[in-house]
Amino acid sequence: MKLLAARLSRMAMRPLQQGFTLIELMIVVAILGTLAAIAVPRFAELMRKAKEGSTKGNLGVLRSCVKTYYAKNEGVYPDTMTGGIVPDYLEELPPARIGAYEHPERSGETATDNDASLTDGWVYPNSTSNMFGQVWVNCTHMDTKQIIISTW
Repeated sequence: MKLLAARLSRMAMRPLQQGFTLIELMIVVAILGTLAAIAVPRFAELMRKAKEGSTKGNLGVLRSCVKTYYAKNEGVYPDTMTGGIVPDYLEELPPARIGAYEHPERSGETATDNDASLTDGWVYPNSTSNMFGQVWVNCTHMDTKQIIISTW
């Protein structure tokens, strides 16, 4: 009984510890800061890769639509992207999401032989040159794999 009374008196004398100390909080903040510094750049890179993948997929769709138009019209390519494939094969032109560069997302704008003012979006030459009927992205920057985007 004396032993129990001695223990209780020692516990009563000791102050109760509640909460965290400042050093514990500072350690947690430092760990969270380090994790954020590692995760944010990787997340930004994943966003860029996702936009590039989306653009590559949309480019494949556009090329497929142009080839389908060519086959259906017995060897004649559409004069324009919007006039040739949009009403029959697509509801609207998909956006060209370049990634980390300062290009706005262009969905309905397509550069042609006569329009060199556009520096983004899709390119569809509408002349009788050897490039007629081809589609590519109007960007000369490098992608995440160090390949020029217009060569996709």
